[in-house]
Amino acid sequence: MELETTRAFVKVIQYGSFTKAAAALRVPKSTISRMVTRLEAETGTRLLTRTTRNLSLTAAGRAFYESCLGPLQQLEDAKKSLFGKDSIVAGSIKITAPEDMGGLVLAPCLARLTLQHPDLRFDIVYTEETLDLVKEGIDVAVRIGKLNPSSFRVKRVGEVRLGLVAAPAYLKGRDKVRTPKDLEKHHCLSFTPRTAQLKWTLKHGRKTESLSVHSHVHANQMSTLVNLALAGAGIGLVPTYLCRDALDDGRLVRVLPEWQGTTFPVSVLTPGHAAESARLKTVRDEFVSAVEAALNG
Repeated sequence: MELETTRAFVKVIQYGSFTKAAAALRVPKSTISRMVTRLEAETGTRLLTRTTRNLSLTAAGRAFYESCLGPLQQLEDAKKSLFGKDSIVAGSIKITAPEDMGGLVLAPCLARLTLQHPDLRFDIVYTEETLDLVKEGIDVAVRIGKLNPSSFRVKRVGEVRLGLVAAPAYLKGRDKVRTPKDLEKHHCLSFTPRTAQLKWTLKHGRKTESLSVHSHVHANQMSTLVNLALAGAGIGLVPTYLCRDALDDGRLVRVLPEWQGTTFPVSVLTPGHAAESARLKTVRDEFVSAVEAALNG
């Protein structure tokens, strides 16, 4: 039994005539008549008694009408509730991003969005892992590093640049760092190594230096390394966007500023249909602007 056939029958009863039901459904009267006739034929049950002047329900027809009215009304109400959803900035959005970037860059952006659009709701997952966006139901993702091919909409927003930083208090009275080789004499703060001995690769124009450094601290969170550098624990090779304020006010200084570490591309990903949704487009555009400003400011 087709849903539209049942809907046509219910509308005939609600409006009291085939003509008015046809007008409400925007189809010819003959179509409505054929639908009701087909419904009676399929069920083998007479539902209506028709005369030239009026319609009346049979007992079976009344019972069927009363059973169908509620569910059909619920379906129509549900459909109406969808109208305009993709053109308003409201609803729930699930986001994933690396923890360092999420806390420093995206959190203020999300705060602005919640104030500007109070009907938005956010579910935030900060992780260094590459989540399956479809499986996890992620709407917007910020990724650092090379991306695998996918059907997601990708906007590259810049690069994370690694630079050498230290607190003036750490550098005072210690051997000067004039070349990358001099770093081997210093306490170094490194990202995620498994041993205290590791290689740092630094570049200056066409020059590349690969050197072994002695890591006094290694961590899987860049902002921790920045805080350690601020506390005078050593020289860190960290994203410069994470310590821009500290560099500006002198709490940290660049070491070998002409040299930098590996760069990593940063992208914002959304489902391919994001352009159809105002809430996703709004959040994506805000993230793009915020990350671009942080990386290039």
